[in-house]
Amino acid sequence: MSLPLQFGVPGGLELLIVLFTLVFSLVVPLVVSALIYRDAAGRNSRHALAWAVGAFFGSLVVWVLYYVVRDEVGPSRPGNET
Repeated sequence: MSLPLQFGVPGGLELLIVLFTLVFSLVVPLVVSALIYRDAAGRNSRHALAWAVGAFFGSLVVWVLYYVVRDEVGPSRPGNET
């Protein structure tokens, strides 16, 4: 007696994992880029947009680099020149 081949419908858990990975890999860099842009713009950086674009495409390397040099970008608050 031969058993029929297993038949599966595309989707289910595999599709959920793929969608979760796709959303996670797009949403996290977008949120971090927005936060870096707001911080750089708040520090009156002329390169706020470049930091945000770099943070979106460069991800972790640019995030760490911005965190290290952000005090050189400008003061954290206008009028706080420390």
